[in-house]
Amino acid sequence: MSQSITLETYISLEKEFGKTIAEKVTKLLDYSFAQSEKKVEQIATQKKIEIRDELSKELASKADLAVLESKLLLEIEKVETKIMGVKSEFRLYFVILLCAMIILNKDSLTLIGQILGLVK
Repeated sequence: MSQSITLETYISLEKEFGKTIAEKVTKLLDYSFAQSEKKVEQIATQKKIEIRDELSKELASKADLAVLESKLLLEIEKVETKIMGVKSEFRLYFVILLCAMIILNKDSLTLIGQILGLVK
């Protein structure tokens, strides 16, 4: 969008300074407007590049997400392994407790037999 001086301004310059000076001033102003527009476009482009670079530093890339996903999967596997160990340990404690109850209380053996339907 090129800027230029208005017709009224050109007529005023022509009346005040003459046709040749008015044309030179008009050309000079047109050139100045064009140069300022180019400079504005350059600055805008530079700012866009800076903003893009800044955003790319802040956002996670696909590679970052893949690394994070693999780390999380490893942690999940470790937790699942620990849970399985706790389950087997719990089963062992339950069997030991059951055996201790049977050994220490003779009436419990009769109760278990009744529950299983072996003793009436």
